[in-house]
Amino acid sequence: MIMPTTKECILEFENNWVTIWFNRPEKRNSLSKVLIKDINQTLDFINNEQSIRGAIFRGKGNVFCAGADLKWMQSIASEKNGADDLAMEMSMRFGEMFTKINHLSKITISIVEGACMAGAVGIVSATDFLITTSDAKYALTETRIGLTPAQIAPYVLTKVGFKIGKKLMLLGNVFDGDEAFAIGMADCVVKDKNNLESEVLKIIDNVKQCSPNAIAVTKKVLNSNYNINTTRAAKLFSECMIHDEGREGFASFFEKRKPFWNQKD
Repeated sequence: MIMPTTKECILEFENNWVTIWFNRPEKRNSLSKVLIKDINQTLDFINNEQSIRGAIFRGKGNVFCAGADLKWMQSIASEKNGADDLAMEMSMRFGEMFTKINHLSKITISIVEGACMAGAVGIVSATDFLITTSDAKYALTETRIGLTPAQIAPYVLTKVGFKIGKKLMLLGNVFDGDEAFAIGMADCVVKDKNNLESEVLKIIDNVKQCSPNAIAVTKKVLNSNYNINTTRAAKLFSECMIHDEGREGFASFFEKRKPFWNQKD
């Protein structure tokens, strides 16, 4: 089988499953324009290849994904001309990726070790199953840097419910793999990362016993419960990016200081 050519992720094919390895370890596997393109084209390939039973998302360098590439975002927000259009274009790319993951007709699994931050929580929430190490670190950090998790909110709320999801998204606190399992975000938690593979194989074995068409149809039924206006969500996110507080959030992050709204009185 000839796999798609990718630049910032590594693709592996085994047991009729494709593993998508995010491969920007020096940037904590943050989601760049190139990586998002790689993911989207790979998902299209998987969806159209009947022999493939599922997709697995993982990160190289013992990190799952640090969320969006903030340098990319900051460069757009600092544009003097056309920042609105560039921010909207970027935001739509993210929305497209989350939609493709969620609507994939095959089973999807996220395997998390290390950091899983912001938009990466959207990825794991959009997948069907999440297997995590107990010491993995999660956080929806958007509001802490002047952004909104508008595009991933529906997936997070579906995973954990409104009350817990609201707390995670509004406050941006860090939680570990054990808590991710306790609140229903993760389906399995292991203390030793060497046990991740055995848990994945259990799901793969179960999927093998199920009809591919039946899974595809059932996923379509389940996805009909989502009410996502991707354009509206993208607009809300892009507006936050170019807002004064969004620009301050990026600056404070890279300057390793607190933003002005978190300064002492």
